[in-house]
Amino acid sequence: MNRLLSIGTLTGIITFTFMATSFAWEESRFLGMDRNADGVITMDEVDAYRERLFKEYDLNGDGKVEYEEYVQAEHLRSAVVPANSAVAVPDEYREMDNDGDTIVTLEEIKATGSARFKTLDKNGDGKISKDEFVIPGL
Repeated sequence: MNRLLSIGTLTGIITFTFMATSFAWEESRFLGMDRNADGVITMDEVDAYRERLFKEYDLNGDGKVEYEEYVQAEHLRSAVVPANSAVAVPDEYREMDNDGDTIVTLEEIKATGSARFKTLDKNGDGKISKDEFVIPGL
């Protein structure tokens, strides 16, 4: 009985730890987008966030994000595989690549942010509150 209680307690602690970590990540991501710290995210803040994200992905600075740049920026390839081994294209990249040419432009990444904004803005007030900010976010 004691062993069962200990396992149950340990499971609860692990679950809480993962939930707290997930919440902290979302909270920090929200705060990173809410540049004026007013507790909501506006479309202008989404555009600014998406511009910063684009610059992080555009490793060679040529104004476009090729899939390999995205793989490197997001660290999607394990360090123990050959340097240019294939990496499955994640849904997020497919979502951003509106025309399917495997290259993401600033316009495409901003359009994705705009579409997500509209989906998350449940009350239609033109702002995303912390309650509306859910995965996958902006």
